[in-house]
Amino acid sequence: MIRPFQIADTASLLQLFQWNTPKYFGEEEVAHFETFLASNPSDFFVMEQDGIIVGCAGYGYKPDSCTGQVSWFVFHPDYQGQGLGRKILDFCLAQLQAHKDIEKVIVRTSQLVDGFFSKAGFKTIYTKKDYWAPGYDLYTMELVC
Repeated sequence: MIRPFQIADTASLLQLFQWNTPKYFGEEEVAHFETFLASNPSDFFVMEQDGIIVGCAGYGYKPDSCTGQVSWFVFHPDYQGQGLGRKILDFCLAQLQAHKDIEKVIVRTSQLVDGFFSKAGFKTIYTKKDYWAPGYDLYTMELVC
């Protein structure tokens, strides 16, 4: 089940983030994620399975540039590799494609998960070494709609 994020989900999502640090996220990113959650984002979602929060992701849309963005894909290690990330990505893309003038969707990720987005059709358009933290490079990827 995919449902909107609620502030009460914060502790569970921070735990998911910790379980994915340092494998996918640098320690420096924890505070950024916590600040993001504290802002009570409106287009951010959690995925539950059997009453357990197993992942999250969100999206945004900039009408002035006809561009969408997906972000903060975090999944419980025990539920990775089961296609759940693809389900929430497809959900976010469907929400973005409701904007008839959308031309592209951007994701800013790292070299550690760029393969996930490549499989969904995203192409790398920019990289920057050690952007997120030492050893965590920025990969800006684009999906043309």
